[in-house]
Amino acid sequence: MERVAVVGGTGKMGRWFAKFFRDKGFQVVISGRFPEKTAKVAEDIGVGYANSNSGAVQNADIVVVATPIEVTAEMILEVANYMKKGSILFDIASVKKGIVEALSKAQQRGIRTISVHPLFGPGARGVYGKGVAIIPVGNDPELTRLISKLFEEYGAVVSVIDDAEAHDRIIASTLALPHFLNILFGKVLSTTNLEELRKFGGTTFSLQLLISESVFSEDPGLYSSIQIKNDHFRGLLKAFIDSAEELSRIIRDGDAERFTEVFGEVRSFLSKDPAFKDSYSLFYKALEAISVELKR
Repeated sequence: MERVAVVGGTGKMGRWFAKFFRDKGFQVVISGRFPEKTAKVAEDIGVGYANSNSGAVQNADIVVVATPIEVTAEMILEVANYMKKGSILFDIASVKKGIVEALSKAQQRGIRTISVHPLFGPGARGVYGKGVAIIPVGNDPELTRLISKLFEEYGAVVSVIDDAEAHDRIIASTLALPHFLNILFGKVLSTTNLEELRKFGGTTFSLQLLISESVFSEDPGLYSSIQIKNDHFRGLLKAFIDSAEELSRIIRDGDAERFTEVFGEVRSFLSKDPAFKDSYSLFYKALEAISVELKR
């Protein structure tokens, strides 16, 4: 039985990975900042624990670093000092700048490293149908195949990305931007009467509110890191503000013709998505499924 250590195993995604490996038959141990909390979490999820990161990783075959983004690179370098040569080390951070460099340094100590980004949150019941991004570090194609298989054999959709730069550029659009939109949506609504809006809100509002509330139910530290630490999001944010100002100007000017032009341009772009033709029906199916859950 292979041994897995999850550093930062008391956090939500740390717990998720501890349970993932536990359910696959691995011997799992977690570590965290506070020993008492770590022991309690370990008991709750049925895994072992260590009072220190060094104690957790020294006999592990696989080490998962699930700490906050700000300290992930530092933690990689710390635990690499205590890992046995030939063992595997990967992170699960949402922003990879600086982290892949730390993983490269860990390789110099005889550790096999790779970077992983689960494209889902801790509420996921499993990986079936979920996306997982993998960034190879150095030249170890066998490790890339091994880690890919680890998720693929349970139904995950694995994508290999060339480097940290490409990853952060893509994630700026697929993660940072949607988060920003929903944070903004919630902030604007905070000046209104939500009970009244719920009473008269239509289908689009209901689904958008649900998404926004799910964002605000999570740790603000994680969201601030995803927004602030990803350099690529700054350029995207400028494009967003420019587009918002253009559309605002069109609305202020009452320019329905230009509004239609912009709408058509965006629709033309989105229609290239194979799912576009079914989007409206899928939208209602999602709402119906949510309504059933809310009535339970």
